[in-house]
Formats: sequence, C-alpha cells, structure tokens
Amino acid sequence: MGASVVLYRGIEKTIKNMESSMENKKDTIADLFVKSGFMLPEDLVEDLYQYYLDTGWGSDTNDISEPDQLRELGYHLVDVIDLFDMDYDEKKDPLVLEEWITIKNMFSTYADDIEDDLLTYVMQFAIAKGAFR
Repeated sequence: MGASVVLYRGIEKTIKNMESSMENKKDTIADLFVKSGFMLPEDLVEDLYQYYLDTGWGSDTNDISEPDQLRELGYHLVDVIDLFDMDYDEKKDPLVLEEWITIKNMFSTYADDIEDDLLTYVMQFAIAKGAFR
C-alpha cells in the first residue's frame, strides 16, 4: 500500500472522529503526514506541514478552523506525498507555483539528506513548473 493511501485513510478516520478537538485533528494529521513522508528528513516534512497550516491552504481566511477545510488540506497533502513517493499525477497537476517554490527551497535546504533520485525527480518538476524564476 502506497504512502498516500495510508495518509488518505488516516485523514478520513481523523476527520470523522467527533470526540477529537480541531487542534488534536491537526496534530494527528501532522503526525500522519510526517510518517507518510518517511522518505524525507523529518524536519523537512514537519516544516512543509507547518507551511500549509500557516498559509491556510484551502481556506479563504488563511485559518484552517473547520473540519471541511482540514479535510481539503489533508487531501492536498496526499497529492504532495505522491510527489515525494515519485508518483506525481502530472495530468491532475494539483500543486501551484507558490508550492513549487516552497518545495524547491526546502529541498535545496535539505538536499544533502535526500536521496539523489528523489531530489532529481522533485527538482525536475520544480524547474518545469517555473519555481526557479
């Protein structure tokens, strides 16, 4: 089972847990995302998750405070994990330029700790998407 499938299932279970607070749900999804990004340095994956929370990805208010917003972010994180699992959906192409720039910058920072084939794979997409302008 791919990393993104495990992440997707964990997100659904987390969002549906009515007994858990929104903060606990965010923390649980952060843990799931970090575990799903096992192919990368943990600090990089944690920084990337924080980037998505700080920008309020998928929210009009830059604040993820509703379960539907968190679900949307979680589903997007599945697409991000697909990239790191070298299975990016080029047809769907879910990442926007700002994300490519952020990923490129973070990968540059952690380049010495990333497998060469994964680093090359991600950076080729970043180049093609215009992140090096």
